[in-house]
Amino acid sequence: MALTSSGEINMSEIRTELGASGQITLKEASDGTVATINTNNDADDRPDGNAPHAMSEFYSYDHDAAGATSFGTWSDETIRFIGLEPGDGISTHALSTNDMTDPTGTVGIDSNTTSGTVRGSCLVAISSTGDPGTASSGFGGGTSNSGSGYETIVNNSAIGSVSMSSSNDTINARFAFQPHSVHTETVNRTITWTVNSVTNADMTVFTNVTSFGGFCVAEWVPVNCKDYYKHISELKVGDMIMSYNFETNSVEEVEILKIEKPKHNDLVIYRFEDMEDIIYTHIEDGKKISTYSKGLAITKDHPIYKADGNMVCVDPVKAKELYDLDAEEIKKGDEIRFMDKTRKVEKYLLSPDETETYTILTKNNNFYAGGVLVHSEITE
Repeated sequence: MALTSSGEINMSEIRTELGASGQITLKEASDGTVATINTNNDADDRPDGNAPHAMSEFYSYDHDAAGATSFGTWSDETIRFIGLEPGDGISTHALSTNDMTDPTGTVGIDSNTTSGTVRGSCLVAISSTGDPGTASSGFGGGTSNSGSGYETIVNNSAIGSVSMSSSNDTINARFAFQPHSVHTETVNRTITWTVNSVTNADMTVFTNVTSFGGFCVAEWVPVNCKDYYKHISELKVGDMIMSYNFETNSVEEVEILKIEKPKHNDLVIYRFEDMEDIIYTHIEDGKKISTYSKGLAITKDHPIYKADGNMVCVDPVKAKELYDLDAEEIKKGDEIRFMDKTRKVEKYLLSPDETETYTILTKNNNFYAGGVLVHSEITE
């Protein structure tokens, strides 16, 4: 309890506030000899430690005054669950921490959906002393280091019994997500944390669940149209693009029936011979823009067509297991079908970065991207 802000004040009251006993002097009380002066008090509400000392310097002094609670920076403020399918099991994200200043009391959390429709279940577990651990079946787990266990992220005013203090001032958080059994989702959420009435909304949680797995082309690879290329952002259902009709053995212009645009981090970049003469041309702000090819970036299980009509990819096993497509493993020297001719594969590079991707459905179940004929592998 703070000392009086005016009027009479005596040494007995100062001694009690400092939690001391026995005889003390004003100097010992003022310079920190009796107890370290709590600097969470304003400068005008605590002794400055310098002579001459005065009892009036203790006006409004509160030896138990708490500091101003504040959040630090999250070690990972963008939580992503991607590449999932309906019916998949529980996934647990890596640990994210926040070193707070002067936290007290329980930790609250709330989730605000900024885009998409929530179908799956997203939960969180926290601890103030260490990693709470991963989630197990049925969202068990998350109790290591006196963790809270996995709880809802919506309107949760106190996650478990975890309490923050000056000695336990780090939030250790793990998120876990389980897709819906049948429904897909692409959802962005803003997460708001609350400690001692102070809030922090720097964290987001993104969940992406698709029914067609990993079949996608990197968004920077343009789509072949009749007279030039178009970026995927320029296209919509009903627009015309180039495709190959295996019944007539000819390249033809066809209508876009469907477009999907998930994010992926399992891309492979194919390099072909004579890449320098592959030029992407598209219209931007009314001007024709041309750039040289950087290769075809595509997911590892997305088949492309050889000159003989057979499909190849880096991961034919996954293509067969997930989509029942018979593809061969791509090899250096394979002749790949382009719009104008065939080109040999020189090499491929793996790309770990998360990338915006797309795939397009046509009546031929294929389309040309970056000049290369690729399979659609989505349905109506």
